[in-house]
Amino acid sequence: MTRPLSELRSPVRALFTDVDGTLTTDGRIEASTYAALEKLGAAGVPVVLVSGRPAAFGHAFMTMTPVLAAVTENGGVTFIREGKQLKKLYGVPAASLPEWRRRMHEATVDVMAKVPGARLSSDSKYREVDLAIDWNEEASLSKNDAETCVTLLRKAGFTATRSSVHVNFGPPHFDKLSACMGVVRQVLGTDGNDLSPYLFVGDALNDAPMFGGFPTSVGVANIKHWWDELSFKPAYLTERPEGAGLREIVEHILANR
Repeated sequence: MTRPLSELRSPVRALFTDVDGTLTTDGRIEASTYAALEKLGAAGVPVVLVSGRPAAFGHAFMTMTPVLAAVTENGGVTFIREGKQLKKLYGVPAASLPEWRRRMHEATVDVMAKVPGARLSSDSKYREVDLAIDWNEEASLSKNDAETCVTLLRKAGFTATRSSVHVNFGPPHFDKLSACMGVVRQVLGTDGNDLSPYLFVGDALNDAPMFGGFPTSVGVANIKHWWDELSFKPAYLTERPEGAGLREIVEHILANR
């Protein structure tokens, strides 16, 4: 049963947060949200970004925001800090990527032929492991058409999931949750199978596995738009949507330290 955020009492060691529709508000990070991340980090609670956005975005996140790690491409590429350097971890062997990319581009052609209006997202050119079909960012497909894309891609042997803006698809060997478990082991230095000290916050269908995997999971209020479609629902819910909901979580974490 999902409860209000106000009922969350356990301390939080680190915050794992989705980006689009969770960290952002109307597509951008507000100054007050960025300040909240800075405040959280200064209090000793590191932040890990978890996104379906491309690896290039992750590199920018790591250099421009005060975050400990960035999981991108739904777990396909993860960036972690090693001193002043950024280390990049792939969800599949790097040597396998050319063949996977060839197969993904073939699948894209098939999807575009069968679903009118389907097209690669404009950020796909910056992706290294997965690709994305735009259904709700610059394109305007129906939910049914987006789900048809998911079905076709899964039948072609890929993992595919619908976010609030894209249908992300790629090799069936990684996901957001497994990448976050890797961050816990390699960066936070604890058992990656025990996610109880950490909080995940998200807003979309592709966050459902994270809601199921993190005992302490929170949905910002706009998650209610997809509520009936979620295979796993968050344990807690904020009162406010998008970035305002994330700030609500930060305030709650800091008040309960």
